Amino acid sequence: MVTMNKYIVAVLLVTTLLFACEKPEENISAPRFGLTNIYAQFADESISTEQFTSTQIAPFGEVIRIQFPKYYPRNTLNPIDITRMRLTANLPVNVKIEPKLNVMDLTKPNTIEVINSNGTIDKHVIIGEILP
Repeated sequence: MVTMNKYIVAVLLVTTLLFACEKPEENISAPRFGLTNIYAQFADESISTEQFTSTQIAPFGEVIRIQFPKYYPRNTLNPIDITRMRLTANLPVNVKIEPKLNVMDLTKPNTIEVINSNGTIDKHVIIGEILP
């Protein structure tokens, strides 16, 4: 009788383990692309803490243009200097950017790779665009 109870308990335990594992449902609200937004601001925060963004919307193409006014602060005649801009980005969970975003010269093209959570890699070139 005792061995019968042990046998029943063992069968119930194995059955529970086999049927308790369920494949998770796909999260349809998760973004389908890696980079959701990117911002630039002056590396020297004594100039300003204003963030400049791209007018493009995600998913971004190969080239991401961040637009800047010709003069800064606005309504002055001081030409803007975008050679030392700190970049930040909004990313979903498990998405990485290589190389890490830091201070970049946006007068030149800067190539980044976005490594998505599924392992795919998106290459983007970030460049500043001064508006007339």
